Amino acid sequence: MQLRAYADASFATNDDQSSQLGFITLLVDGSGRAHVLSFSSRKSRRVVRSVMAGDVYFFGAAFDEAYMLRHDLEQLYGCHIPLTILSDSKQLFDVVTRGSHPTEKRLLIDVAAAREACNRREISNVGLVTSDNNIADSLTKVKPSGALELLLATGVDRTPVEQWVIQPGTASPCPTTDIPGV
Repeated sequence: MQLRAYADASFATNDDQSSQLGFITLLVDGSGRAHVLSFSSRKSRRVVRSVMAGDVYFFGAAFDEAYMLRHDLEQLYGCHIPLTILSDSKQLFDVVTRGSHPTEKRLLIDVAAAREACNRREISNVGLVTSDNNIADSLTKVKPSGALELLLATGVDRTPVEQWVIQPGTASPCPTTDIPGV
């Protein structure tokens, strides 16, 4: 069992040229059956000066929400639940996982926080998905990709991941047989 958070940003697509930011958090079992735990789609409250800035802001928001949910679930079930965050931004993926620096200096603190979460193993895995397969894409675009609709229709998350950074596990995950309803 694991938590998966999909993050997406749409730069300056609203009528007032503001950016739309969204994430969705799922609880997924070993066979891919998924349940939506939380989601958010809103205009950015911060000034978004680039596509990368929107992606960084909502990567952080997705992590914050998923981390809180993971903490509560771990307290409830008494076991470690891995957290995976997926995005369709190659630039964000590279900045968070490879240690490169963003060109926009305003983002350094947010990127450093994401890297620190990875280094502390608070984020188990970081994945890069295509925009067509990003479930959060439907929360930020006028013409969604259909990945969220497929997830809701089937109840299964089988999103193909283009590239992974997988952290070695530090604690054993929850056995799915011990959790009622899963």
